[in-house]
Amino acid sequence: MTATFKRVPADTDGYETTAVDHWIDLARQQFSNPASHVLDASTLRNLQFALEKGGYDIKAVDSALDRLDDAFAEQEANRLLVRNGHDGARAHVAQIASLLFGRIERPARKRFTRQSWFRKGYSVAQVDALLTRLDAELAASNQAAIGELRQVTFSPRWAGYTEAQVDAFIDRAIQYLQLSKTLR
Repeated sequence: MTATFKRVPADTDGYETTAVDHWIDLARQQFSNPASHVLDASTLRNLQFALEKGGYDIKAVDSALDRLDDAFAEQEANRLLVRNGHDGARAHVAQIASLLFGRIERPARKRFTRQSWFRKGYSVAQVDALLTRLDAELAASNQAAIGELRQVTFSPRWAGYTEAQVDAFIDRAIQYLQLSKTLR
């Protein structure tokens, strides 16, 4: 089965169609059989596709992946409820919140590991600004923050924050917001 996304003109870059089709097919398998564990929300959220001329429209694919991510997160929250009960699920969410707020409460410019002076990482000022905004939004389980987190980009800077750590934090923040929404 292949995806049915709009293609961009032949002279324009879009997502590589075979890769998108592969992952959408896996997502369909997972969604039709939640116990299969073919794919999880985190993996789906972190997909990256090569570009090709005449490929799939990037915004359309990203929008579909965001909707799938939300649906998968809801399935995962329901599995968490079944496995751990409501109190256990809330305790799991509280543990995630503790990890996030622990990172946010660190001193500015020291929230993540920094690259050496000879390597680029994410802009420390931009990441710290995001964490400052997220502090209140996470506490309020502001669902609008999910969209911002999915779209956030940071400029590369010498001796910036290590990208993998920041990306993992953002992924965990999205997970927290999604679980908070489902477990209300």
